[in-house]
Amino acid sequence: MSQNNQVESLSVKKLFDHKTQYVIPIYQRNYAWGAPEIEQLIQDISDAAGLITQPNESNATKQEQYYLGSLVVYQRASHSQQSNLVYETIDGQQRHTTLSILLAYLKHQTVTKKGLLEGLDINLTFDSRPKSSRALDDIYNNNTNGESEEPNIHSAFQIIKRYFKTKGLDKEDKTNRFLEYLLEHVTILRVVVPPQTDLNHYFEIMNNRGEQLEKHEVLKAKFMATLDTEDERSTFSAIWDACSNMKRYTQMGFQSDLRKELFGDTWQELPSSFGAILDKHTSKLQKQDAMTLREIIANKSTSLKRNDEEREKEERFGSVIDFSNFLLHVLKLMLTQESVSLDDKKLLDVFISRDNVLKVEAKAFVFELLKYRILFDSYIIKPDLHDEKRKWSLVRLNAYKNGASLSPEYPNSLNGEQNEKLRMLLAMFHVSNPSLVYKRWLNDALNILNKNITHEVNLTVDGDAYLAKLESLSDSYFKEIIEGASLEFKEEEPEVLHQGTGVQNFVFNRLDYLLWKRLSENETFDGKGKKDLGKHFDDFQFSFRSSVEHYFPQMDPSGASKMKDVDRFGNLCLISPSSNSRLSNYSPQDKKKFYQENNRAESLKQAMMMCYDEWGPEEVGRENILNHEAEMIKILCNGVVSKPHSYNMTTS
Repeated sequence: MSQNNQVESLSVKKLFDHKTQYVIPIYQRNYAWGAPEIEQLIQDISDAAGLITQPNESNATKQEQYYLGSLVVYQRASHSQQSNLVYETIDGQQRHTTLSILLAYLKHQTVTKKGLLEGLDINLTFDSRPKSSRALDDIYNNNTNGESEEPNIHSAFQIIKRYFKTKGLDKEDKTNRFLEYLLEHVTILRVVVPPQTDLNHYFEIMNNRGEQLEKHEVLKAKFMATLDTEDERSTFSAIWDACSNMKRYTQMGFQSDLRKELFGDTWQELPSSFGAILDKHTSKLQKQDAMTLREIIANKSTSLKRNDEEREKEERFGSVIDFSNFLLHVLKLMLTQESVSLDDKKLLDVFISRDNVLKVEAKAFVFELLKYRILFDSYIIKPDLHDEKRKWSLVRLNAYKNGASLSPEYPNSLNGEQNEKLRMLLAMFHVSNPSLVYKRWLNDALNILNKNITHEVNLTVDGDAYLAKLESLSDSYFKEIIEGASLEFKEEEPEVLHQGTGVQNFVFNRLDYLLWKRLSENETFDGKGKKDLGKHFDDFQFSFRSSVEHYFPQMDPSGASKMKDVDRFGNLCLISPSSNSRLSNYSPQDKKKFYQENNRAESLKQAMMMCYDEWGPEEVGRENILNHEAEMIKILCNGVVSKPHSYNMTTS
């Protein structure tokens, strides 16, 4: 191969040319993408194609080309007379596999223009995992019946199918526009490494390589260029860097001997202004310059020991958002009169006006950034990396009296009951939108926090007001879903809830939160309370469930008369894709037995459904579905809609 062919920009159409084969070697891990990564990929392509307009943004515009990333490969020597090129994939497996599954989904859409797919084929195989190869062949050839031997790939197919349905991308016009854009305008850079490359060593290098300069680092430099003095730039940089690590409390980003100076004895006081931080930061630097060598060594030793202790405790938490996206949220909160995109791909464009001037002043922005980061740290959930029973944490940072160690605790303005409701409610919002971008709920929550501060110095928030506003936010989002479907709850049929896999995640998660809250207050529904649910209630936590299960299956395993209205809300619940792939064709009795033997249920609605002995399209089973549905819709409406009803069910 000539040197000119080592790097080539390929359209997705050319990537899937049937004359080229790609092989995943034995040293690569299994396919591991889930809903957050898959949905983000489809959303990015849809945005670039101009198919989706985000809330509060102007009409979407189509990009001429969308760059998907790189695919690093090694050309294998041919041992046959075939002319096909065979490449071994070194980097880019997850993306390539997801594109293969996406292509399989689009192939079997009845509204797809089949001519666009001529000459294309799934050209990806796995050296050491024949189950994965068979799974790709199965979905491409529409052979998805039976229990999957490779659940991750089959689950990805279901995630794609459901995302297209809930976002309206399964309509004929949008499906074909998406497919055409995907094939012709989405490009990937294929990099072929030279022959005789040590592939194991190269793979290790690829997975430990340094990251390129990120957009938020470019933005930081543009802000700092507008400041007048070195002290201002140094202070700006210290604040920015402290805020940039979203997986630790902001105060921990400042040097330990500066924390008390800036944030008080408890590390919770907000400095009055950028100028106040500038004064203390500059004074600290001057003291460091005046230190003797003995003092520097002693201070370094103490700092290293303290940093080790702090790092061990910091690693307990994750974050629901990354720094680039958080910057956009702060800008949107500052520019209330202007439409601000929450798409981090447009980070620099959003911050810089058409005349190449920053839309906000550097010192004002970085001070607001610090304030919102402290509010975020104190009142927005964090993934708890060490507690399986409590997946989400809502604790703020507090210092021990000696000011030297981490002591996270509940926000001091909230009581335990408020904190637990907020923890569940915020988790409900987050798992309904797990991707890092377009977190409208987070922007709304930060805005609520800012408007309900009762003590400006300590950033204390009125817990009752915060909780009430978030619950009202849930009501508003639910009402938008109803109105967005141009439907109201009338006597005839609330079809927005009876769409099977087309019902949005938020609807199910909202219902689970309302069930959890009211069951906690000892209410009962259709004669069932938290004692009836037992461990299912006690251990309930929100998780990233993204697959709609038909409790009475779409493919009736008994061969009896099938439920015509199998997609109605009473028969639905939200579970993990892997469970749905495994259990999709089981009878309600077999599903119940499986969950009982494994001592778990994935949602409170599902746990309520499992309390019934009979479940099906006829007689007692039908009556149970009607009763359950009526109760659930009544809870779900929660005063948002005035006429929730139950409806007749028919069989075929």
